Amino acid sequence: MSNPTSLIARYVADVHELDAYISGKPITLTGNDLSLPQIAAIALYAPAPYTPHSNAPYRSPHAPPLHLTASESVRLTHAASRRVISSKVEAGLSIYGVSTGFGGSADVRTDDPIALGAALLQHQHAGVLAPSSVSRSASVSSAPMPLTDPIHSTTMPPPWTRAAMLVRTNSLVRGHSGVRWELVEKMIEVIQKGLVPLVPLRGSISASGDLSSLSYIAGMLIGNPAIHVWMLSPPVPPSLPSLSIPTTPLEVAAPRPFIRPLSTSTSASVSRTTSPAFGSGSLSPTSPSTPASSLQDEDVLKATPFSIPSSQFAPSQISTSFSSTFTAPKALALTRTTPLPLVSKEHLGILNGTAFSAGLAALVVNAASGIGVLGAVLTALSIEAMLGSRDSFDPFVGRARPHPGQIESAHLIWSLLSGSKFSQNEEVEMKIEEDEGVLRQDRYSLRTAPQWLGPQFEDIKRIGEIVRIEVNSTTDNPLVEPPSEVGGEGKIHHAGNFQALALTNAMDHLRLSLSHIGRLMFAQVTEIVNPAMNRGLPGNLAGGEGALDFGCKGLDIAASAYAGELNALGGMNVGVGSVSAEMHNQSVNSLALVSARYTLSALEVSQLLAATHLFVVCQALDCRALYVEMKDLSTQVVAEVLREAFNLTAEDGVVDKITRKIMPQIQDALDRTSAMDTAPRMDKVAWEAVAPLVECITSLASSPSPFSTTIDLHTFDLRKISTFRVALARKLGALLTELKCAYLGVELGDVGGAVSVSSFGAPEPTSLFNFASRGSAPASCCMAPRTRILYEFVRKELGIRMHGADNLRRGVFGMRSTFVGDDDLPGLSGVGEDTKAGLGEKVDTTVGDKVSIIVEAIRDGRVGRVLARVCEGVDV
Repeated sequence: MSNPTSLIARYVADVHELDAYISGKPITLTGNDLSLPQIAAIALYAPAPYTPHSNAPYRSPHAPPLHLTASESVRLTHAASRRVISSKVEAGLSIYGVSTGFGGSADVRTDDPIALGAALLQHQHAGVLAPSSVSRSASVSSAPMPLTDPIHSTTMPPPWTRAAMLVRTNSLVRGHSGVRWELVEKMIEVIQKGLVPLVPLRGSISASGDLSSLSYIAGMLIGNPAIHVWMLSPPVPPSLPSLSIPTTPLEVAAPRPFIRPLSTSTSASVSRTTSPAFGSGSLSPTSPSTPASSLQDEDVLKATPFSIPSSQFAPSQISTSFSSTFTAPKALALTRTTPLPLVSKEHLGILNGTAFSAGLAALVVNAASGIGVLGAVLTALSIEAMLGSRDSFDPFVGRARPHPGQIESAHLIWSLLSGSKFSQNEEVEMKIEEDEGVLRQDRYSLRTAPQWLGPQFEDIKRIGEIVRIEVNSTTDNPLVEPPSEVGGEGKIHHAGNFQALALTNAMDHLRLSLSHIGRLMFAQVTEIVNPAMNRGLPGNLAGGEGALDFGCKGLDIAASAYAGELNALGGMNVGVGSVSAEMHNQSVNSLALVSARYTLSALEVSQLLAATHLFVVCQALDCRALYVEMKDLSTQVVAEVLREAFNLTAEDGVVDKITRKIMPQIQDALDRTSAMDTAPRMDKVAWEAVAPLVECITSLASSPSPFSTTIDLHTFDLRKISTFRVALARKLGALLTELKCAYLGVELGDVGGAVSVSSFGAPEPTSLFNFASRGSAPASCCMAPRTRILYEFVRKELGIRMHGADNLRRGVFGMRSTFVGDDDLPGLSGVGEDTKAGLGEKVDTTVGDKVSIIVEAIRDGRVGRVLARVCEGVDV
């Protein structure tokens, strides 16, 4: 494996590696080099539809082909490990977990290792899976509706289990578990066929490994009818190759990707069965007593219905539902998978390991790396939106305090801002009177971002390394050491590699890092939307009129909720909360899986906050571009109004002098009044120009005047000042309104009476400036080349435009008087035309839905690919 030295380089490499696997590059398990992208490729993507004896080509994107190493030395070591166990069993020697009881019951003995293994599985199948066997046949009215979905609140999502199956298989390949090679091959087979047992969400203390969780995998392999199985890939009957199978309810052709959610909270309903509150139904389409071997091809067709999801990268078409479940014998039969009876030590060989903790931790840290990088990229975007300084990230600062993470994150932000027209690329020195009343430096959320993100970069990288070690380790007890030479006896080691506290600590620290990153995101969001802190942007980043457009206010509140929840999750220390278990034999236990679950919760909340931040900062960038253009053009407007109001010419420079005198007050007034509606705002701005204007007029009346233009104060018509003020307010109002129309894609005639030229006396909204539309990404021209990539992804690829068009035209649903007719609701008829007035072609979706689109893009990897492009080539 490559070993990039920085988090950024590692992240970019991992994104490319994952893309290679979901494009068809096979994975080969050797026991030593399983990577986080490999785990993600197997866990998050469904296998291609299963066709027995088929040589059909791989169709992307699906889980990649999975192979076992062909290394002769690995297989010889593995076989030698198995002989150590079998020889001792034949010799009647006592071996823990083969001839003894388990844990605190290891003082009992048996000479029947197969029965002992079955008893191990029996007592470990102790987790809660809802609905129960009894409730599946209960009537709808027998119970109230549950507070949470019964399946998702008790069952691990398939990605967790597939990750665990892969990690456990990789561990078994290493030859320290004393199992047969046939077991390893069977694990590969069921992973490839998409068979996933339903595993209880809770119940593992991750001390002697994730015993209970892994027992359900073992139960599936032996075909235990009490174990239920998801089938993620539909079986295609080989005897009917030309049969066109309907896509409802059985969808066979599924060439598009199926990205499954990591958490139960984001999964759609699973059609395993229904609880009493949701109706009754049988768990399986075949009788529980039907032997697995008795199902023929026609039985496969009769075993429907069960639905197989398919999707593609477009978020609206992503399906997160799972196929129906079957009992283990039926699932094995439907996929023509022969159950594997386990032999001595193999029951314990499957159960005794940290695979679930490590598998989930791998998925979480792989995604969390993206949140760390995204935090730095969002900081760069925020600096642009807030006209911040690039100097805070100068390499000298890092050399003065050389923490690796600080240097890396600062270098990334420094590189991202290169070429930006928004950020201040160099420190500008000013005299005291020139910057009075102005912050001399950026606030903490921008200026100290490297010092805040740097420790998180270091922790995320270190945690990734811990997880990579864990997924390439042997976590059994006892451990089998194969003989070092042919004919040797080998050794049995009783130890504690199953104690997963390394993972617990890693997940506890990762959760804290996510909360720190979230705290920075929240601080940046709330400063960006606050007109008292955002350097002239409109309050709440309203695109329309502030009185009827509260822009990102709701998102500001939501971000606070996310940050608060992250603070709570980040402050948890799962590792110190363990209690004694199992007759006090497991007196200390890691709770690693519990910690990984809570860290996944923190990851999901972080994704919500990051998506909110991204929406807000894109809105801020558009508002900033409009603001910059407004300030540039207002200079021309002032000069034009001066010439018209006072009959001045530009020949002797008097107009330029007065304009230069007036503009600082005008620009300062524009900054201070950004939360006001256009009409009163521009009236106030125009009033701010009166005092410097009078001062200029007085200077022109002085003798001698430096200009050919002079003013006689005795005959000067003071009404011209009023004329100037009114005309300036009118034209500045028109300028802002028409710029908003150009940025938001609104026709001037559609401006719904909020503020237009007609507000200042014109009978019709006549354009004074005739601006062309600024397109879907109006801020691009001012942004740095790298930051522009992510901004344009949101604006162009996701189709999320600057917010406020409906507010400007007063077309927000419910803003105008409407009556709802019968065509508007099921069973009714007739609808008033004014229902659609001002709404354009369709009613806009909610702001929250637009953030949801970004969340989906973060979770399905599209944002990750964009970040890889943004960061490509940036390394310390």
